[in-house]
Amino acid sequence: MNCTIAPARPDEFLRVATLDRLAWPRAPQTFIPDGEHIWRIWCDYATLLVARLADDTTALLETGHVAGALVMFPTQQGELCLHKIMVHPNCRGMGIGSALMRRALEFADVPVLLTVDPNNASAVALYRKFGFEVRERIDGYYRPHEDRLIMVFKPK
Repeated sequence: MNCTIAPARPDEFLRVATLDRLAWPRAPQTFIPDGEHIWRIWCDYATLLVARLADDTTALLETGHVAGALVMFPTQQGELCLHKIMVHPNCRGMGIGSALMRRALEFADVPVLLTVDPNNASAVALYRKFGFEVRERIDGYYRPHEDRLIMVFKPK
């Protein structure tokens, strides 16, 4: 599928917010979608990358040209936090998530951290392929039943 990876434009924040709700599990006890207001702020003040499809393929999506997105922002410790990476369900398996990750890591001149469910072996393996290493495991990171690994990518 033909797509480009580029910073989100301010007029795309509602499409990214819609993608957030489509791309993640629906179980309310494990997922809290980010509100439209924060996606608008991230367009201006964070690294918000989108994967845009060519014009002839947008009929697949409720999100227009936006097939995927990634957001990361600076932490108080001088690192970047990769908060979310997501791909529209109709576009999975096409390399869009990997393309977003590669582009985001190209921008990184400081360590990039993320959290991941330690039981999500496929995600942990994918992050390792991109050079992330486990920094620590924190049980009950969000809520008592939500354990997380903190993984870190160190740019060369």
